[in-house]
Amino acid sequence: MRLTIIPFLLLLLSVGLLASCSKDEDNPDTPLPGLGGETWAEGPTDTWLFQNFVVPYNIEVKYRFDRYEVALNKTLAPVREDKVIPVMETIRQTWINPYTLVAGENFIKTYAPKQFVLVGSAQYNTDGTIVLGTAEGGRKVILFVINDFDKKNKPEVKQMLHTIHHEFGHILHQTIMYPAEFKTITTDYTATWYLSSLQEARSKGYITEYARNNPDDDFVEMISIMLIEGKAGFDAIVASAPPAAQQFLRQKEQLVVRYYKEAWNIDFYTLQSNAQAAINAL
Repeated sequence: MRLTIIPFLLLLLSVGLLASCSKDEDNPDTPLPGLGGETWAEGPTDTWLFQNFVVPYNIEVKYRFDRYEVALNKTLAPVREDKVIPVMETIRQTWINPYTLVAGENFIKTYAPKQFVLVGSAQYNTDGTIVLGTAEGGRKVILFVINDFDKKNKPEVKQMLHTIHHEFGHILHQTIMYPAEFKTITTDYTATWYLSSLQEARSKGYITEYARNNPDDDFVEMISIMLIEGKAGFDAIVASAPPAAQQFLRQKEQLVVRYYKEAWNIDFYTLQSNAQAAINAL
């Protein structure tokens, strides 16, 4: 019995060692060569980013793939370098400049995230939704789907700005909270917001489907849509909703306007006009 058991134990030990070796080969810390994040020499893109974002705003823009800047459990594509300057130039023209005109140069320098991370593809979730952007602690914004960006495609520009305004809205309300009564205007928030259509969401007084996620997202979605659609576009959206929903949306609009004035001394309608003019100027 002992003579037969000992070889069997040795066999198990050998299999265990082999399994351990195999597992080590899949170590997530193993470098991924060829993605531009190992070693690199500064080029024209880096010089442009330094002169236009680091120097005036102290904002770092990372576009070379870095696994530790993004979710390790997601499959993501690096950004194409030829997309970097057009994207960041558009961000400067349509997000930074409109705020600077109404709030002064120090506003963006003080409250803007200090790092942008650009990712080529979208980040897909298991529930079928995709992530277009994230903000971490008000210090870093990750923008996805950059490889699809076309400065001449207005819907794509607005989609990217939608993400930026949304995430910047979170930074602002995490610094100074919006009026508490905003949370009482509509209350049927749901974690399964993605199961509702845009029409259904607006019929309930939410500007987008994602606005139903929670009051914070509702508030920043209002900011974002009001800025990317302009006054005429926003008024058209409100007019398309049922009367009760129109009232909810107007109440939310007034609280957004009040918040910007009381918290930041910004005339929101002037900001809205500047933002729309910047988009149209592209």
